[in-house]
Amino acid sequence: MPMSAQIRPMVLCLVLPVVLIAPALAQDDAQIVLERVDALYRDGAYDQARSELDALLESMPENAVALRWRGTVALALGELPDAIRYLTASLAADPNSAVSRNNLGTAQLRSNRADLAAAEFEKAVELEPGGFEGHYNLATALSRLGQNDRAFSEYEKALAIRPQDFGALVGYGRALELAGDTRRAIVQYELARTVAADNLPLLLTLGTLYANLGNHAKAIEIYTGIIKLDPRNVPAHLQLGAAYYMDGKYQQAAEWFSVAAGLAPDSFVAYYNLGQTLAQLGRDEEAIASYEKALNVDPSSAAAYEQIGLLRMNGQDWAGAAGAFSAAQRLDPDNKDVQVNLARCHAAAGDETAALTQWEQVVARFPDDASAHRALAALYLKLELYDEALREYLYALELAPDDGHAHNNVGLIYLRRNNLSAAGVHFTAAIRAQPDNLYAINNLGVTLERKGQRDLAREQYEKALAADPDFEPARKNLDRLSMGPAVGG
Repeated sequence: MPMSAQIRPMVLCLVLPVVLIAPALAQDDAQIVLERVDALYRDGAYDQARSELDALLESMPENAVALRWRGTVALALGELPDAIRYLTASLAADPNSAVSRNNLGTAQLRSNRADLAAAEFEKAVELEPGGFEGHYNLATALSRLGQNDRAFSEYEKALAIRPQDFGALVGYGRALELAGDTRRAIVQYELARTVAADNLPLLLTLGTLYANLGNHAKAIEIYTGIIKLDPRNVPAHLQLGAAYYMDGKYQQAAEWFSVAAGLAPDSFVAYYNLGQTLAQLGRDEEAIASYEKALNVDPSSAAAYEQIGLLRMNGQDWAGAAGAFSAAQRLDPDNKDVQVNLARCHAAAGDETAALTQWEQVVARFPDDASAHRALAALYLKLELYDEALREYLYALELAPDDGHAHNNVGLIYLRRNNLSAAGVHFTAAIRAQPDNLYAINNLGVTLERKGQRDLAREQYEKALAADPDFEPARKNLDRLSMGPAVGG
């Protein structure tokens, strides 16, 4: 069953220090401008701050503090090339600014240059070993680079400085989660939960991790808590339904998926998962109706058509099933199960021509599927197309040399052609692969009898009857061994 919702852990913004200690400036008015910029920045008036700084830099283009502020404001505005340019210029004038290093690293990281970002954050840590921002930002960059052990160490250093920092706790948890250490990630997320107990994205992530560990009861508890906080939270309803489903409690799962569908009538996931759950409950027609609603939302879902096809097959509605599988095949031509089931539907409906065409398409698209070759061969054999049947059975045996069923049927074709030597080889191979294959044992007896080896033939018939006294082909052959030609099967 697909997950009901895509969990999105908290997106953590890198810290942008706003405390700026300006060195002594030659002009008092420059200091006044910078103090005004500080106030504008804190108020979120970034455009105004940018204008003030541009005017100041016209007269003081190499002022490290003004350049630092200009880069920081550009970063806040999302103008990353400008942020990198001004912060780099600031560091050229004042290379020992941890603030500039941190902010330049932040701009590089947001520009998807984690390697350059990490280098800047490392310099920031060297300049200010006790600074929370440097360790935290360095940990984030190292995690992005996949350097997990170093990232974990830096998160721990950051948390040693600020043990209750929500961003660092969640960042550490996210890094552990990405590294595949789910249990330790949960520990960090639970610590973050003590800081912000009602943070819904965090709770959704925690619920999913517990569910992934198989702790469905804990996941259910968390999702239920989210719904109490936010009764219209569709992802929580979907995840709660998924947790009940994975716990085998299909009735409760159906109820929550129904609520989710009511809250979000355009949710494909809600209708699809409701269909899955209703099918588990044996409510096939309701499940089909739910899948059809899912298709109203997303007509391109091959999976929904496939599920309808399977349910129609359960009800022996071969035409309805074939229609659903045909739609699924058009949307997903590489789905072998869909193609195989479509062929089976045609065969069950008695449409041997359509079944034959479909099986031929299956083996053409999936030439390495032994079972498909065998199914096509069986249909050829039923239609008395012996050359074609032999060809497909031999293909199947190349792919699965121990296929007793295929060996037996190849032996039958050779037996009909009176190629007794080849027939005997394949019946013997069938018995070796399936010692309890009574048809192959009986057929080997027929072959031996036709070769004139009547005593050996009798042994095979008796062997089959010893395994099953009611096996009629062997009984008939044994009873009339001296009365006429043997009967194969």
